[in-house]
Amino acid sequence: MNVKREITLNWDDAPDTITPEIYAQIRGHSNEWARSRFKEKNFPRLESGKLVADKTAVRLYDMGIDVKNNPKQSVELLILLELQKMNERSERK
Repeated sequence: MNVKREITLNWDDAPDTITPEIYAQIRGHSNEWARSRFKEKNFPRLESGKLVADKTAVRLYDMGIDVKNNPKQSVELLILLELQKMNERSERK
């Protein structure tokens, strides 16, 4: 069931390793919706056998970047995001 809920957590405040419940809080969806996303074929779950994933990999996946099958594109985007953060910090000074 895809029930829209209030977003109660943002990406920056979330722990580095997330569960479907944390993902649901970040995205503002039900726990069932988040669990079904975690079970998708290319979802970037950790290889622990449990439903846990790296926060950054999930965020990239939500942006349409397949971390598992295209790691080069993922690294390039992470570098770009870090450069943007550095620019924002330098402009504030």
